Amino acid sequence: MVGPRVLPGHGTVQIWADAGSGGTGQRVDVAVDRLRLAEIDSGEGVKALYRLETSHHRG
Repeated sequence: MVGPRVLPGHGTVQIWADAGSGGTGQRVDVAVDRLRLAEIDSGEGVKALYRLETSHHRG
């Protein structure tokens, strides 16, 4: 998943979810508290690679 490197403190953000087959994928709104920076992210640029937390717990 690709999204902005700087995330808002709360709410949702639009990310690009790649389907893994060519240029297919879609834009998806995701709660920012479900996104985690992916280990393969370079740490550079205005976009970042994220992984999605599959279980969402509200505290």
